Amino acid sequence: MSELPNSSREEGDAIPTEAEVEACFSVLLEGREHMDRRKLRDEKGLYLWEIIIPTVDGSMEYAYMRKGRYVGMSAAETAIQIYYFDADGMPTGGDTAAKFIDSQWRYL
Repeated sequence: MSELPNSSREEGDAIPTEAEVEACFSVLLEGREHMDRRKLRDEKGLYLWEIIIPTVDGSMEYAYMRKGRYVGMSAAETAIQIYYFDADGMPTGGDTAAKFIDSQWRYL
């Protein structure tokens, strides 16, 4: 597993910087064409970042979410999930791509 150091700590939980999240996406995307879907921030920084990657038969979405509760959503851990969609936009599956553990990204 690869690791990236240098996150900030608040209330006992490490919070990755936006640059650290971007570096993790860079590893996961492996140079593939993509576009940002949305980025959301609060007083602690970035808490949601969704990236869409077009595929031959649909799309993939990488979604970073920081641990916590937000309006209409929550996450038990800081991680990047990957979701797969068919050509009609229907979800076909998903998995965890990376988790932020002990101030470092762990690629799964």
